[in-house]
Amino acid sequence: MATATSSYLNRSTPGVYITEIDAFGSSIVGVATAVPIFIGYTEFAGDPTSGQSLYNTPVAISSMTEFTTYFGGAAVQNYTITQTPPPPTPASGATPTPPPVPSFYANFTTAAPSGSPAPSGAGMTVASTGFTLASTALPNEPNQFNLYWQMRLFFANGGGNCYVVSVGSYWANQFPTALPDPVPDDWFPGSIAVGDPSTPGDAGLLVGINAASYAVGPTMLVVPEACQLSQDDYATVAIAMLAQASALQDRVAILDLPGCMTASSYDALLACQSNLSTAIAPQVASVSYGVAYAPALNTSVVTTSDILFTNIQATGDADNSIVNNILTTQANQLYGGSQLAAIQGAIAAAFPLGSSFGTENTAQYSVDAAGYPDPTANTPAALAQWQTSLDNLLLNALPVFSQIEQLIAKNMNIAPPSGLLAGVWTKSDAQSGVWNAPANIALAGVNGPLYNMSDGEQAGFNVPTNGQAIDVLRAQPGRGTVVWGARTLDGNSNDYRYVQVRRTLIYVEQSIKTALQSYVFAPNDATTWATVTASISSFLTGLWQQGGLMGSKSSDAFTVSCGLGTTMTSQNVLDGYMIVAVTLQMIHPAEFIELTFTQTMGS
Repeated sequence: MATATSSYLNRSTPGVYITEIDAFGSSIVGVATAVPIFIGYTEFAGDPTSGQSLYNTPVAISSMTEFTTYFGGAAVQNYTITQTPPPPTPASGATPTPPPVPSFYANFTTAAPSGSPAPSGAGMTVASTGFTLASTALPNEPNQFNLYWQMRLFFANGGGNCYVVSVGSYWANQFPTALPDPVPDDWFPGSIAVGDPSTPGDAGLLVGINAASYAVGPTMLVVPEACQLSQDDYATVAIAMLAQASALQDRVAILDLPGCMTASSYDALLACQSNLSTAIAPQVASVSYGVAYAPALNTSVVTTSDILFTNIQATGDADNSIVNNILTTQANQLYGGSQLAAIQGAIAAAFPLGSSFGTENTAQYSVDAAGYPDPTANTPAALAQWQTSLDNLLLNALPVFSQIEQLIAKNMNIAPPSGLLAGVWTKSDAQSGVWNAPANIALAGVNGPLYNMSDGEQAGFNVPTNGQAIDVLRAQPGRGTVVWGARTLDGNSNDYRYVQVRRTLIYVEQSIKTALQSYVFAPNDATTWATVTASISSFLTGLWQQGGLMGSKSSDAFTVSCGLGTTMTSQNVLDGYMIVAVTLQMIHPAEFIELTFTQTMGS
């Protein structure tokens, strides 16, 4: 009653006054638990309304539509086609030798239909042969830029609110002095740079990670491009991610293994595991804030509708002869007369002989004498429509062209798991709460893991000697690909071994921290201590009632104390410290379920 008494003792005018006294004190509202911040390369980064550049700036979005509005689309990934001879005919009784992957062997004859010669410039028929697809990425370039596709997979797997930091454009430093308009879609994109946040203007992933540290709200740190870096560069990025998560104590770093996108065997994954351990060794004190998943995934996010003939580049003599001849051969087999002439014309338009722009396929552009596209020839919209129409014609007419684009899509669909798992964490939190393990959940848009581990093989990843557990994604009959692990990289710790324990602690800590900001500079006395203790107890009671803490009654689940002689000394009070002590009984997952069966004799 002290507050009410002090209020009415100061009355000076006669009358009736009303005094309301808070019965429940201030409440603590839980912070959001599933807000990833993605860092990587985009087509551009800008506000479409103001025109302001948004590079190295955390931008809040909640849908793929917003992503494309602020950051554009995917980088074009290009492939070359190289002819390969058909496999030799095995001797009688011998076991056939399988063709090398990823070669594809066309099954069509060589001769043009009688009376239907190939028109001039349409190419020549070739013997029944095969072809091998290869990415055109140079040694210092990524196989593909991952962020756009990772965002697609994030939203497909339950993702919602998130932040994106673009550290640069795909096309940075790739243009000649005279920039053609429209810019050819099939130019080589740029390379991934690590960058130095201490050097102004030095763009790269570290600069984006540094920018992410200023964002308030993210609870996950995701850098899908990092897995394609060299070992030293990967280590630099992984260390920066773990260091930031540990310093801020409000987020967890979701890591992909270095080199995971090409690790399609058990031995390759063991090498990735070893490289991860080596990379994060200098930051081992922060591993409880890190989670790693493997292997990479065969997804279905990229379809042939995302690919055009412009993804196929000239190779060898750079005059499109190989792909032109392969397509023409099948056209000569399947069609005749005017129909053949129309298809051969389409092939010649898409892959003209003796015409190239450097080593690029630029048949879709009107080329002037200097070799640059004429900017007045087509508007971007008209050009895109023309490309799509021509691509659809070839897809519908030539099965081998469809198979080429399907193989390209298959290669582009190899994806690191970090972006998907950010979506899974979001979905798990919404359905079950952050205190439940984001595991035993099937992945959407995934055909299977790049390598399917057995139980015995997973053991060395789930419970490694050094404790740096890697959560494995497993294919299970009737369920698809499932998250089959829930450990942090601090697997030898009884405190922070499990993902949901670390994330629940972050949730509790950040929720209470945010609420107690209003008590900074409040009187450091018994009234404030009691109010703070009641507020925290009320919040934790609600968490316990939802199943977020273990205990048959609330007093078993948590304790909260704050006061002179319990958590503080007189000197603490004089120094301005208010110390609150909270103990929690956390929920741990039933990771190993043991069934015991015993037979008994009937009496």
